[in-house]
Amino acid sequence: MTESSQQPTAALTEDEQKTVRSAALRAGALVAQAEPGFFDTFKESFAASNAVQGASPEVQKLVTGGLPEMPSGGMEQVNARTFELLRQAVGILKQKAPQLVEEYKQVVLESAKDVAAAADDTSAKESAAIAEIEQALAG
Repeated sequence: MTESSQQPTAALTEDEQKTVRSAALRAGALVAQAEPGFFDTFKESFAASNAVQGASPEVQKLVTGGLPEMPSGGMEQVNARTFELLRQAVGILKQKAPQLVEEYKQVVLESAKDVAAAADDTSAKESAAIAEIEQALAG
């Protein structure tokens, strides 16, 4: 990786990187929780990583490495915090790494869709969760 390709993530503080990473990971978890199932969880976990693997090294670095913010509270609070994190992440990237905003949004959304499709067909609840994620990413 060249110096210039490392700059976007270097421009973010540790807290900002955690916000961007947490938003991406929690978006997939939100979709997985829309239709919980024990064996489905394993399939969904692997599916969430497919979109990340296809991303540029810069976006991969944004969404991997380090622990995400752990959810707390009830389901409504967790969902609300996830949407807040998604909006914050897009805002951070718009300010500090605008060249990565669209790809980040695409990877997060694609990962959420992969999670929904992993176990069986995408359910109405999963589709609704994806629509909310898409709305949060749009700002």
